[in-house]
Amino acid sequence: MNSPKKNAFPTLNNLKIIQSSYGQRISKCTHLVIKKDTKKIIDTRLLSQTSIEQAKQRFIANQERQRQMQKSLPPIMKRKEFHQRSVSVSAQKTPYSKYFYFVGEGNNHQLIKKLLDDRQNWVQVKDPKSKKINFKWQETEKGYEYQTINQKEQPIQMLNHFEFHSEISDKFKLAVNFKAYCDKNRLNIYDYTPTTFAIECTNENLKSELFQFISFYRQNCPQHKLPELDKTIKQQFFSYTTLYDTKVNQYPTLFGNENLWIFKPSNMNQGRGIHVVRSLQEVLDIQSKYQGGYKEKLLEVKRNEQNEIINKVVYLNTLVTEQFVIQKYIEKPMLIDGRKFDIRAYVLLTSNLQIYFYREGQLRLATEKFDTKVHSNYVHLTNNAIQYTHPEYGKTEEGNQYNFDQAQHLFKKDFRQEILGRIKNISYTAFQTVKHKINKQKRKNCFEIFGMDFIIDEQSTPWLIEVNTNPSLEVTSKLLDQLFPRMVNDAFRITVDLVFPQNEPNCNYPFMHYKDDENLWDNMGYLQS
Repeated sequence: MNSPKKNAFPTLNNLKIIQSSYGQRISKCTHLVIKKDTKKIIDTRLLSQTSIEQAKQRFIANQERQRQMQKSLPPIMKRKEFHQRSVSVSAQKTPYSKYFYFVGEGNNHQLIKKLLDDRQNWVQVKDPKSKKINFKWQETEKGYEYQTINQKEQPIQMLNHFEFHSEISDKFKLAVNFKAYCDKNRLNIYDYTPTTFAIECTNENLKSELFQFISFYRQNCPQHKLPELDKTIKQQFFSYTTLYDTKVNQYPTLFGNENLWIFKPSNMNQGRGIHVVRSLQEVLDIQSKYQGGYKEKLLEVKRNEQNEIINKVVYLNTLVTEQFVIQKYIEKPMLIDGRKFDIRAYVLLTSNLQIYFYREGQLRLATEKFDTKVHSNYVHLTNNAIQYTHPEYGKTEEGNQYNFDQAQHLFKKDFRQEILGRIKNISYTAFQTVKHKINKQKRKNCFEIFGMDFIIDEQSTPWLIEVNTNPSLEVTSKLLDQLFPRMVNDAFRITVDLVFPQNEPNCNYPFMHYKDDENLWDNMGYLQS
């Protein structure tokens, strides 16, 4: 290989690069121009020291001009001061967008409309199929197209139901999911909910499920009812085991002299289709009726300002279900003025599985005195939809209701710390049982308010009875007239308003002793993976 000549011209690899003191590289140096036809190489002379100084002066002058221009510009707003631009081409009085909502009828839908109209940025749409809808609120998820929401070509949309909320709001699925979760995590299910059997008539394990129920039923049946029970078992060719669940002995409030059970169809709410049953034969008869179509009578009443019934309407409805639960009735409940009551609490879940518990709720009282021997739903079922039809409803206390401050004086224990604290823990666990199911497709911009129903036994122990989607927002008292607007508005502030910013959010929904801008949804964190 020939060695290079001593006086060879510089190549592209040994070009001189001059670094300025301001960090800018000045690469105007030796250049080569090569003509392939003549192979003649021309050397341009290196930059002189004077040229370098001139380049540095130009650089410094350019930097000074940029600094002067920056001083003349308006100050840059901080992130929190930025406002979303309006999508409208014409000039707007507000820098915020206009948003469009659809509210389905039913369950005091006028309240939802008012809360959105008060936000000024929202415009109602009457067509539920409109493509420009940003927020939908309905009693059920019927018509919600979860698979198409929030696609790139669609406007941002928010929905008030989860696609698979039935995993916790359906009584059958709640029982199945709760049992599976407790078995997997070695938890005692009796710490949360009464003994519950989930029965599916089309299931090949139907005989096995009935076998378990009948075995438990017989083991806890009072002696004076055993002859009748054994006669039914023999007629139906049922069998049972003598194995005994010793855990039940730790919860004596579940049992009394009547061996009462609650029969519930899986997908009903507001007390519909629920029966208090006293014998195995009654369970079998009701179950058979539901498979063939149970004829339900619904009583609807209207009241005047004096709370007097002025109109009664009876509706006939046919209920068909192949899934139901049989749950142990708590025969020794805590009573207020000799009457049974339950506690309605509220839970909010967002699409990222963040869970909130509302600080306030209601105690709902039965109208008639408690007696396990009496056959009346006005004694045993405390749902407001049922009690509202009783002639004496609201005569003792307005709406048969107490708020949580009033409850503080009715309990021997500290209601907010001990009773309500335990209710919050049970509620969190209930949603833990469905953490992988309720939003398994990871849909964005969904949220839901759930109604949690608890019975307190005579030992002041809370028991979860059921979880309700679309909890009632119907106003039947001054308490609910203030509770519901504040509760839903507080929910909108941490869901809807975060996705669709508001110009001047309306927080003027006074409730009890709380400040108007205080949000009463207590954050319980995220559901654990």
